[in-house]
Amino acid sequence: MFVDENGVVDDMDGYLNYLSPEYESVWDTKPSWCQPWTITLTGVLAIAFSWVILRSVLVTTIIGLLICLWWYIFLYSYPKAYTDMIAERRKRIRSGVEDTFGFKKAQ
Repeated sequence: MFVDENGVVDDMDGYLNYLSPEYESVWDTKPSWCQPWTITLTGVLAIAFSWVILRSVLVTTIIGLLICLWWYIFLYSYPKAYTDMIAERRKRIRSGVEDTFGFKKAQ
């Protein structure tokens, strides 16, 4: 429905709105290799290896800033947006505007 022939999500808003409201956290929908601890560990290792290999304060700082941006998006903004979206869906379900599958109920 939201995926093209290559398995890529075309309509991200529609896809996220279609997800079941049973998940409390975005991390419940992710595989084990895509959890907060793996994202954090990968970032720390990338910064450490950039210093060990290059010994450049400038390059390591740039890499560190890019990783901090990555962390902000994937560890804060995206989970917050998911939580807000699930809360809104639950509110619409409780008020009777839509069913648990996200379909609008006829009035």
